[in-house]
Amino acid sequence: MMPYDTYRMYQVERAKSPGEIQRSAEQAARLASAVAWLFRAVTRPARPARRPNWAAGPDSASRLAAPAACHRTMAGART
Repeated sequence: MMPYDTYRMYQVERAKSPGEIQRSAEQAARLASAVAWLFRAVTRPARPARRPNWAAGPDSASRLAAPAACHRTMAGART
């Protein structure tokens, strides 16, 4: 164990004031926010590449509908 580790153990085990607890919580929140921002910055360029072209259009439902020939085939199979 290194001398610095002993000091870290002391800091972890000692009683902390409410102000210290609040500052450490704020620091943890800032760290989490920074990590989330980096994650969003890294993944943002990949999102448009994975999105299907039909998802963005207003008439996406009509593109998803089966062609008329398919409907006739299915209707014929049911009878």
